[in-house]
Amino acid sequence: MDYTFLFIVILMLFAVKSGLYYVAVGLFVLLLFTARNKYLIAAAIVGGGIALLWYSGMDLGDYSMIITVGGLFLVLLLIAKKESDQPQGYGGGGGGMFG
Repeated sequence: MDYTFLFIVILMLFAVKSGLYYVAVGLFVLLLFTARNKYLIAAAIVGGGIALLWYSGMDLGDYSMIITVGGLFLVLLLIAKKESDQPQGYGGGGGGMFG
């Protein structure tokens, strides 16, 4: 599984937390333009939603960390779902001695 997409989402969240909003927007645009299918687009939107939640400064109390970790876990699940749709490797043809 390719964790690059998740890594960029985490970098985007670090940029928002550090106050580098232009960097965060740039990483979000990068995520949207490099998404190759609907699952990666959904993962980018979830990451952007978490970043927007952090940017807005909403006081969610104890739920802030739960929402952040849950959102990152959702991004991970979407990336894993994207990977499961692709073939696992060369399986050969339908004939032969073993298949």
